[in-house]
Parts: sequence; structure tokens; C-alpha cells
Amino acid sequence: MKKSFYYLLSITLIIMLSFSCTSKVPTKEGWSLVWNDEFNGNKLDLTKWDYQIGTGSQYGLNGWGNDEAQYYSPENVSVKDGYLVIEAKLENKEGMNYTSGRVRTMTQDGKPLFTTTYGRIEASMSLPKGNGVWPAFWMLSADESYGTWPLSGEIDIMEARGRLPNRVYNAIHYGQPWPMQKYTSSMYKFPTGEDITGFHEYAVEWEPGIVRWFVDNNLYFETSSWWTMPNDAEEPFPYPAPYDKPFYILLNLAIGGTYDEYRLPKDYEFPFQMKVDYVRVYEKTTGYNYDVIRPIPERDSKALEKYRVENGNYIMDSDFLTATQEGLKTNTMDKKSGNWYFLALSDFAGKAVGEAKDGAFNIDILEKGNEVHSVQLLQHLGIAKGYTYIIQFDAKADADRTISVKLGGDDDNGWAVYSSQYSPTLTTEYKTFKYRFTMENNSDPEARLEFNVGKDTPSVSIKNVKVTTVDF
Repeated sequence: MKKSFYYLLSITLIIMLSFSCTSKVPTKEGWSLVWNDEFNGNKLDLTKWDYQIGTGSQYGLNGWGNDEAQYYSPENVSVKDGYLVIEAKLENKEGMNYTSGRVRTMTQDGKPLFTTTYGRIEASMSLPKGNGVWPAFWMLSADESYGTWPLSGEIDIMEARGRLPNRVYNAIHYGQPWPMQKYTSSMYKFPTGEDITGFHEYAVEWEPGIVRWFVDNNLYFETSSWWTMPNDAEEPFPYPAPYDKPFYILLNLAIGGTYDEYRLPKDYEFPFQMKVDYVRVYEKTTGYNYDVIRPIPERDSKALEKYRVENGNYIMDSDFLTATQEGLKTNTMDKKSGNWYFLALSDFAGKAVGEAKDGAFNIDILEKGNEVHSVQLLQHLGIAKGYTYIIQFDAKADADRTISVKLGGDDDNGWAVYSSQYSPTLTTEYKTFKYRFTMENNSDPEARLEFNVGKDTPSVSIKNVKVTTVDF
């Protein structure tokens, strides 16, 4: 009888504690809680999270793909006083000068602990400030259904640059394989007197065909525009790919890397702490509308008609008969002529000679310079807002090397890149390269197609350049 009494008492206490923990989570109108961690224990709940360890080399990544400067270690992750704490320390480990922590709702061997397709995903966090500190709350595809990054997508719910504590950023990544990836991003600026060091709730509401971002329930950005496709495909995967598959959740605190131009903290500034009060996931009570179609971008049809060419190729001189260096020397490039211009920029230590021969333009690099744009071949052409373009060309080099190709121009903020920067690897045999982009900026009658071939010495030959429009 006594044993039964204590057994019943134990069960009652467990139920009461469970109810107590659950009851702390506020209800949210229109949403039902499906997963959460309030971090009320004294260690990481390994039924919900697991660690990622190391530098990313086990995945073939250098510094987790971003040249980050830390080694991720379980010892830098703790749960105490109702918070998940990720701490970055000044200590050497496996050749890295810093250690920090990264956790995700996926096991180390890639088995999902929790994933979701759609919903409201939110976390309350206090973030550290300082040069080179990069806290993040984000999501990745659980099974890479559409291919490796970025084809299967990435949702950055919150990223912060610690040296700019009055703002946070968001993003989605999509498009074609690196380096032709695309992303859409925005920024939230805190009201006067607030910054990332205070506790704030960061959230996304992800539904079929739309993603919305919030800080403290303030909607500050939304988008429905994305696409994804492999290099050898003619059309993207059906919309809303890649944002129609299960994603898992990540939390980490990085040091250095590409996100803030390789800045690093001073040694005396360590340690840094990222504190997480809770992570919660809700599903929409009324369900989702799965009948969505790709949004048709606003198209500048008048500009398209104005720029249109008879043969469909917006490149006016496919044989490079107009290629000249005179425009550079006199600063009088005629942006409306359709002429090719060959530039070797002494400001960036570039020196080269070019020649049009047999329908190709051959570039001999004399001084490679210190930037890819130290040596350029370029042409101006009209690009209309809302239309999709394919850039295609044949190229080779005297030895294996990469070049950089992009199409950009001037906008209200200065120089703008309209296409992704494409960096194909050339071999000693001609190969056809092709990639696409959608013009999301305002129409530009003087957009600039650049072949940047500096920063390396092998000579380059380019021919059969085409820029054409497509619909998808």
C-alpha cells in the first residue's frame, strides 16, 4: 500500500511538472505549439538537439563553408538558469585559435530529431556584441531533396554582426550551385535604446509560397520570390521549391569568416555568450494553402521592346570586331554602341594585351594584378526589369584557371550586380558555359556584361557570347 502511494505520488508530480513547463508557453492565436525547448534542465536535451563538432572539414567545408575561425566543441554549450548558453572562447583547438558551439535538431550522423515543413519558428535570445562575432538562428534542408547547397535552400531567421549591435539580418538562399547562388535579404534596426544584447524574439512564419520575418512580433520583411535548379537543367524545379520540404533548426556562434569581411575580436574581449531562452515551433491551426504559383515579377515590357534585337542575342558584336582599349584611355566608352571594351587596369596592377581573331577574343596576361577585375572584357547592353536572361559563352585557357563573369550596372546605391557572380573553371579545350538570372532591379539600358580575368596568369580565349531572354 505504501509503495503504491509513493508510485502514484511520483506520477502525479511528473504530470504536474510537465503541465507546469508546458503551461509556461503562451498560446498564440491561429497557431498550435508542436515542438519547443524552454531549456529548464541542466544539460542539453539530446532527444531534441545534437552538437556539430569541428571546423566543417568532415563535410568537405573550409571553416563551415564561410572561412570561420573557430572550432565547434560540445564543451562550449551548456544549459543553466533556464537558458541555452553558447560560449566563444579564446583557446587553441585542432589548429584553430578559438572555440565555440553549434547545435541543431539533427544528430551528428544526419538523423533528424525534429524537422518541419512550414510553421512559425521562433526563439528568444540575447546576443553578444563585438568585432567578428556572428550569432545565428537558421534552418537547412533535412534531406537535400533538390541537391547540395543552395539548391535545397536555407532560411536565416536571424544573423547578427556583433560590431553592429543595433541591427539584425535575415535571408533565404536559393538558385544554382555555388558560385551562382542567389539570396534575398533584409535588415531590422532596433528602436533607440535597444540592441542585440537584450532579449528579443526572432521568428519566421513560413507558409507555401511565402516567408515572413519578425522581431518582437514586428513584421519587417517578406518574400515569395525564389527558384532553384541544377546547372544542366533548362527550367527550375516546380515552385515553391526548395521551400516545400522538411527543414531542421540550427543555433551557433561563429567567429570571423566571410559574413563580416574576416573581422576578428581582440583577445581581451573574450569570452562571448549567446543566450537562448526558448525555441518554439507552431503550426497554423487552419492549415495551409498549398495551391500556390510562382509570382510573376513586375515586367518592364516597354524597356524590353526598346532593347530587343532581331536575332535574339543582345550581344551586338559576336565576333569582337569592335573590341578596343581606346575608351579606357580617354574615358569615353560609348555605352550605347554595343562595342566591346578591353580594359587592363593599372590601378589594380593589371597589364594585358588582347586580340580578336577567328571569331574569338584572346587575352594574354602580362601582369595578373591584385583583383579579378584587374583585366576585363566588357560590353554594355539593355536589360529589362522582371525578365529572365541566359548568359552563354565558350571559353578556354592556356592552363586550368577560373574567371569571373557578371552582369551589373548603376542603381541608386552605386554599382549593382544584377546576376550572380559566375566563376567557371576553364581548361585547355573550349567548353560552353551557361547560367541564368532574373533582373530584379530597375531596367538598365546601359547594363554591363563583364568577363573578369585578372588575378591569374594563364591566357584566356572567349567566343560565341550570347545573352538571350527566356520565360519560366
